Amino acid sequence: MHYCYSYLERRMPKNFLVAFRLYYLNLNVTDNKVFNKYWNESEIHFIEKDLDK
Repeated sequence: MHYCYSYLERRMPKNFLVAFRLYYLNLNVTDNKVFNKYWNESEIHFIEKDLDK
C-alpha cells in the first residue's frame, strides 16, 4: 500500500472542509494504475511529501 494523493472535501451538515488521504494497494505489481476519481472530482487536491516511506 502506498500514498497517492490528498484531497479536500466539504462535509455536511456543518460544512467542514476535511482532508482525505488516498492510499492504494495494487495487487498487480506490473500495473502502475492510480485511482483518479477523487483527484478529478475535487477542486482542491495535492500531493504531500514524505508520506510514502
